[in-house]
Amino acid sequence: MSRQGGAFDGRRVVVPVTAARRELAERLRALGAVPLEVECIAIEPPADPAPLRAAVERWAAGEYRWVALTSRNAVSSVARTAREAGVDLVASGTPVAAVGDATRRACADIGLDIALMPAQEDAAGLAAAFPPGPGRVLAPLGSLASAALGDGLRAKGWSVDEVEAYRTVDGPGLTSAEREALVDGTADALVLTSASVARSVRRGLGDAAVHPRVTIVAIGASTAAAAADVRLPPALTAPRPSHDGILEALATAFEEPM
Repeated sequence: MSRQGGAFDGRRVVVPVTAARRELAERLRALGAVPLEVECIAIEPPADPAPLRAAVERWAAGEYRWVALTSRNAVSSVARTAREAGVDLVASGTPVAAVGDATRRACADIGLDIALMPAQEDAAGLAAAFPPGPGRVLAPLGSLASAALGDGLRAKGWSVDEVEAYRTVDGPGLTSAEREALVDGTADALVLTSASVARSVRRGLGDAAVHPRVTIVAIGASTAAAAADVRLPPALTAPRPSHDGILEALATAFEEPM
């Protein structure tokens, strides 16, 4: 199906958002697309905030050789905890390692400089890029984080404090209208930004299949693998695990005849 105007004009994209973050949907709208926003997940504080507060206070006191941050949600959580505790993370001078541009930007927003960013933008890539230990590393993580970072750092001789910084919980998920758009093919694309999002979409679909004309785009290799496991095999994986990468993959898909 050919389109006039830009590649995104009029394209209906099912895109995950959270109550606090709708940047990707906003960028799609600015490009002329019609985002169908789905709150697949929600981000909540840790069930017990005490371990994170204690870790943040140790960070501010200079007790860590490194801090490893793998998401902007983790950055937001430690920044909020530091404000509540009345401590200054920047003044500690502790080197910070981070994954991805979104995390880097979140760090810059609170004054943290990044000392290490891996070329492979995931937890395993961060662990692989780390220098050898010994020493103590703080890793504030989400409740569903894999063991890749902690295991990789310990294999290099580091002592790792893995602390829950936030919880990923189920959001409302697909509405009946969004489900119908995926099943009958009136949506042009489905964006999957995490394994949790893929599982949420599958729950919303039940046993139904996504129509073949709907292009499924995953943000990265681990999300693509998780999506395939729940019968949502992506047609494309973003060249970089970021919003820019997703938009690049969608542009490629929308330039092809449909």
